[in-house]
Amino acid sequence: MKLTGDQSIAAEPERVWQGLIDPVFLKDLIPGCRSMTGDPSRGYDIAAERQVGKATIRLKGRIELAQVEPGRGALLHASGQGGSVGGARGTARIRIEPEGAGSRLSWTVEAEPEGRLAALPGFIIDAAARRVANGFVQRFAAAIEGTAPQKKKWLEWLAGR
Repeated sequence: MKLTGDQSIAAEPERVWQGLIDPVFLKDLIPGCRSMTGDPSRGYDIAAERQVGKATIRLKGRIELAQVEPGRGALLHASGQGGSVGGARGTARIRIEPEGAGSRLSWTVEAEPEGRLAALPGFIIDAAARRVANGFVQRFAAAIEGTAPQKKKWLEWLAGR
């Protein structure tokens, strides 16, 4: 599975970066996140719960950062395990570029489900992953900007925009 996207954020790149590496700030923005601890140099431990199809998945995971460029981005290596349901493993390239008075946050995510989770139809996994990623970015941008998240129209949501 591969997801890409970008989002304009009305905040300077350093402010966006600080939000992306702060586990306390991020915890409330990640759907289903119950706990998140760590820092960029040691990595992050995360516990989350998500609904995928009819399955409720409780994940415990690890996120490690590589190729860190403070204020500009990083490569994230993530893995999570959900017990008998399976898990997922993947990478995400996060970039922050100046854009006018604000920033453009862009990402490319490549992930592979494992175990029973991998047996679910690909379109279900893709739709769930796209919904989680887009929702997180909208909530993140709104929190950084101090505004309310913008709801997408149903057709934009289906198209993954």
